[in-house]
Amino acid sequence: MALPTNIFRAYDIRGVFGKDLTPDVVALIGAALSNLERGDYCVCHDVRFSSPILARALASGLMGAGSNVVDSGVGPIGMAIYASKHLGYHVAYITASHLPPEWNGIKMFRPGGEPICLGDIERIRSLLESGVMWAGLSGYGSLRAREILPEYIKFLHKVGGHSGGLRVLVDCGNGSASLVVPRLLRDLGYEVITVNCDVDPRFPVRGSEPTPENTAYMSALIRDLKADIGVSFDGDGDRVIFFDETGSPLAPEQAAVVMLRAMGRANVAANVECSSVVDRVVAEMGGRVIRVPVGRIFMILDAVKSGAELGVESSGHFVTYNGVNLDDGVLSLLFMLEAVEKLGGPVSRYRVAMPPTKKLKVDVPDEEKFRIVEALKNKYSAEYDKVTTIDGVRVDTDKGWFLVRASNTEPVIRVTIEAYKPEDLGLIERKVLRDIEELIKGKDK
Repeated sequence: MALPTNIFRAYDIRGVFGKDLTPDVVALIGAALSNLERGDYCVCHDVRFSSPILARALASGLMGAGSNVVDSGVGPIGMAIYASKHLGYHVAYITASHLPPEWNGIKMFRPGGEPICLGDIERIRSLLESGVMWAGLSGYGSLRAREILPEYIKFLHKVGGHSGGLRVLVDCGNGSASLVVPRLLRDLGYEVITVNCDVDPRFPVRGSEPTPENTAYMSALIRDLKADIGVSFDGDGDRVIFFDETGSPLAPEQAAVVMLRAMGRANVAANVECSSVVDRVVAEMGGRVIRVPVGRIFMILDAVKSGAELGVESSGHFVTYNGVNLDDGVLSLLFMLEAVEKLGGPVSRYRVAMPPTKKLKVDVPDEEKFRIVEALKNKYSAEYDKVTTIDGVRVDTDKGWFLVRASNTEPVIRVTIEAYKPEDLGLIERKVLRDIEELIKGKDK
């Protein structure tokens, strides 16, 4: 059987069900995962049509290679994280997160909540390519069921302190958060209005990825229903978009600022793509920002390792409550609600304006993109005083900042620019694009 190598990503495994990600491939992945680390695995999944099929295939592979399996069925990813961090299981969670319904994948954790990613996924791939080792008849693993979703919900009730009373518009996007969030908030004393909170594996209304564009309906609903705050979840419940009482979406950095206003002094883990508004507010309060590479895994690991009180990732992941359940989007919502209760005023009062920003993609062959970014690191380190090179190269100047990094998945260089004045946005853009073009032409000569 030909192994589809494109399914192995930096942070998880993903592919199109029935094409790249078939039950026989997933069974082999389960065996390779067991070869990597034999143990007691909790296998659970999101609400996609293909998820129960792949969960059973994965469990078969894990058991066939000697690991025991606890089948915990369907739930949001926070349930999977809870099983790892608080119950001590190895965890394999079937999900494709925010991708379309035909996709699926696997997110994995070690006991204690450590994500299995990066080099570990390469090792799983190597084990598959060299041939997995199956257990003998007397060495295969066992299977039993355990309902972890009710335990996870009890855990959520105990985190933080909530006075309730706010009117909350909840949009679960027909995904896994539907199984937990509406009832949880009502139990905690909130007035809850729901939209797209019936589970539907087709994600028919807006897809499984919440963006300001495809959640535009939230604006009018929040105003018409006089909600105090709104929230939209992604397919598996780890990403969120918040909306203030006027219906305006908050960028992740703006949401983080609202949280910070309620927290007071705090250290914050933020990826290099996050806006400088985070730096400004954190500095005002006497804390510090710990910059991390782009990607939820880096933000999670650095937030927990550094003891940061808050983590924010520019795609809508947060680490709250000192990482008690990593980047659980349900906890991100609870933390935000608690912040709004503490502040005692409308969310819009604490909203900061975002500086003008622009994101670009420059087509560069895979064999050249890393060389060009490396050359830019050297160039900008010589030209500027404040340069960060943990993920590509970020340069902070008195006019704003820009980030240049090679894509891990496409033959492109990604450029993010933030200017303090609109007129400076174009100046920075022209300089960066000119520098990239000169390096490309230099190679052609």
